[in-house]
Amino acid sequence: MRSVAGFTILELVIATALTLLLTGALFGLVDPARGGFHTQPEASDMHQRLRVAVDALTRDLLMAGAGVAPGAAPPVAPYRVGRIAGDADAGVFYRPGVIGVTYVPSSDAGPTSRTYYLRDDPSTEVPQLMRYDGIETDSPVVDHLVELDFAFFDDSQTPLDPAVLQDGPWAPSDPDVGMFDADLLRIRRVRVTLGVEAALAAMRGGGAFFTREGTSTSMRRYVPDRELQFDIALRNVDR
Repeated sequence: MRSVAGFTILELVIATALTLLLTGALFGLVDPARGGFHTQPEASDMHQRLRVAVDALTRDLLMAGAGVAPGAAPPVAPYRVGRIAGDADAGVFYRPGVIGVTYVPSSDAGPTSRTYYLRDDPSTEVPQLMRYDGIETDSPVVDHLVELDFAFFDDSQTPLDPAVLQDGPWAPSDPDVGMFDADLLRIRRVRVTLGVEAALAAMRGGGAFFTREGTSTSMRRYVPDRELQFDIALRNVDR
């Protein structure tokens, strides 16, 4: 004989509790995967922006001094170099986070320059690595760059004091080049420090891992800032 009795209230409560428990556990497993699904593309994009910045700076720094007569102009300078708003013309010979590079790109061309600097545009709230072509154009290279720093070395392992690079003695006599601190000719190596942030504010939080705070409140949605440091030896200068 089969019983026709149904489930008791206690059995229904236990079954419902077990169902909710299992469902909650499944959602707990799925949610971190969803967070990774959103953060991994952003992390990959940050690495790509770092690669672009490194490639641009490395390419010009390796050319620094090529084709320029020794002592005629510094291969690298810690300020803006060029025709428009040149720092040397205004008596400014050092700016943190700025580097000007001078070289001759080919045998039938004159000296050219490139200046890299960090711009934080309040209107867009997007910090950018900028490149000035030495003539009239300032162009963005990488967005969401939050750190740019340069240290300069001679043949020693100690970075040159910024004060040494802006106190004279002064050179050269060529009016087309402009005056510069002769200590710039001692530079043999440049150390570059770069930092990028997540483009989405929803991927940034607060604290030491972020230069600029975002809106994320969950560590599963955090993409901390990335920093990279590398050295470039100036291969076109006399040693």
